[in-house]
This record gives sequence, structure tokens and C-alpha cells, in this order.
Amino acid sequence: MAASVQSTIAKLKHKDVRQRRRAVRVLFDSDIHESVEAFSKFLNDKDIWFRNKAIEAYRRWAPEHAPHLLIELAEGKKIDGHKCVSSVLKNIQDVKLAEKLARLLLLSEDSIVKRNGSIYLIENRFSSNEEEQSFLDSNDPVIKSASLAATDNIPSLRDALVDPHPDVRKHAGIRMLEMNLSKEDESLLNTAISNDAALWKLAVPKAMEGENENLTSLAKGCTNSQRRFFVSSMREHIHEADDNRINALLSEDCTSVVSRWLVGRNDSKSDALRETLLFDDRVDSIDKSRMLERILHRQNEDHIQDLAQKILNQSSDEVVLSAARNLSTVTDEPSS
Repeated sequence: MAASVQSTIAKLKHKDVRQRRRAVRVLFDSDIHESVEAFSKFLNDKDIWFRNKAIEAYRRWAPEHAPHLLIELAEGKKIDGHKCVSSVLKNIQDVKLAEKLARLLLLSEDSIVKRNGSIYLIENRFSSNEEEQSFLDSNDPVIKSASLAATDNIPSLRDALVDPHPDVRKHAGIRMLEMNLSKEDESLLNTAISNDAALWKLAVPKAMEGENENLTSLAKGCTNSQRRFFVSSMREHIHEADDNRINALLSEDCTSVVSRWLVGRNDSKSDALRETLLFDDRVDSIDKSRMLERILHRQNEDHIQDLAQKILNQSSDEVVLSAARNLSTVTDEPSS
């Protein structure tokens, strides 16, 4: 360590408070991490400015250069020290030390500190069985949600589906969507989702990602506004008309969301599926009309004209026939 740095650190003990303050500023401005241990003398200083600077030094330098110093803060009774440690847990490379610190923080009287310590243990899978249960039973919705997101405890997940806090219900539902559930538990989950719009909205993309069996039940329970979200999620996750998820939805008569997903798609697979749905009695008139209206820009294609003529010859639905006539006659208008 350079002599000038050592001299500056030594001034932290100077009798003149102005000299001490100047030394603190120089060390911070120069980012002298070697000085961190010297700040320990200020942790209990009568002057709050020095106490705050000591905490700031520990927060800035201790996680990387002297993590052992954080034990003193975690074991102490001062909330500011606990807050400092809780804010840097994720920056400590020594995971065993970080685990020890997180457990010490569980004893803090500060709720945010307890929360950070708990979440560190949960996210890093350090929780003991006893700790896990205490986190699942916590009155803090953030701790409870984090624990639910990582647990396999079905009874706790079941109970959380009817928790008054929406984030708790959300994490319980999302976790259960990832699991292989019994018929009874799957029924409970589906009931919870159908009664909770926020949970339904979170469950849809999760089910899309994993080709979950709940996908069709989520589609069947759609309100009009939810249907728009469902179709938007389909467009984000499904990119081919012969995707297994499309087939699963059609097999369960979820034709409306599939027909709406087709809008704007012009590839050959989508064309084939569109034609199939246009002659499928399960698809209502409005959805068929919408599919035809959205391909008006392709009226010059022979395939589209053949499709329009086929509908005109075979359909008796006036709404669908009207859309087909518009599609068929666009190119028949006389030239000006």
C-alpha cells in the first residue's frame, strides 16, 4: 500500500474532526478499498455522519474485499448494519459466508432485512425443512410468494390458491402449473384460475410455454377481453399452423381462438388450416367472416378466388356469403 494511502488511513484516527472528515472524503473519492477495515472504528461513533460513512464503506468494499467484516454488522443490534448486509448478500462470492449472514439476518427486527435474508436462502436452496415451512407460513407475502415458487409442498400450495394476497395466489398457481398434479389438485387449480382474472392472465403464457394440458381449459373459460389476450399469447408462442398446441385446441373445440390466431397469417400451412375452419360447423359466422375479410389484400391470388367460389357454392350462411362475395367480386369490377 502506498505511503500516501497509509497516511490518509491513519488520519481516520486524528484528534481533529476536520482531518478525519477530510480523510474519509479522500478515501471515498479515490475508491481506496484497502481502507474498509479502518472504518470499523466509526460503526459506533457518536457522530451520525461517521456512522453512515462506515456503513457506506462496508457496503461498497466489504462484499468483494473483506466480506468477513459483515459478520460484525449482522450480529450487531443496529438496524442500519443489518440493512447494509442484507443489501449486499448477492454480491458476496463466498456462498457459505453469505448463507451464514442470511441466517443471522432472520433475527433482525426489520421486516425488509428479514425478507432479504429469507429470499436469499430460498433462491439459493439453502433453507432447512424447518425454515422452508416457516417461510411458507410467513405473514410477509413476498417471503411466502418466493417460497411457494420453489416448493413441492402441495398442501401449502393448495392453501395459497385462496390466499387474500394476489401475489401469493399467483406464485402458487404458477408453481402448480409446472407440476404433475393429481386430478383433484388439477381441478382445484383450474377452479382457482377461473375465479381469478389475474391468475388466469399469468397462467396462459406459462401453459403456452410448456404445452401444458391446462391450455385448452384456459381457452374454454375465456371472456371476450381474455380471448384477445389468449390469442396474443398464442401469436407469441405458436408459429406454425401444424403445431401440437393448435391441434390440441381444435380437438377440444377451441376454434374461435385458433381462427383469430390465423388472422394476418399467409403461409401455406395457415392457408390450409383457414380453409378447413371455413367449412367447419363449429366455427361461428363472425369468425369465418373475419378470416375472409383479412385476406382481401390477396384477392388476386387464384387460390383465394377458388376458396371464395367454393364458399359461395357450398355455404348457406348469409354473413359468410357476404364476406365471400366481397372477396370474389373485387377483381370483377369493371375497369374505369
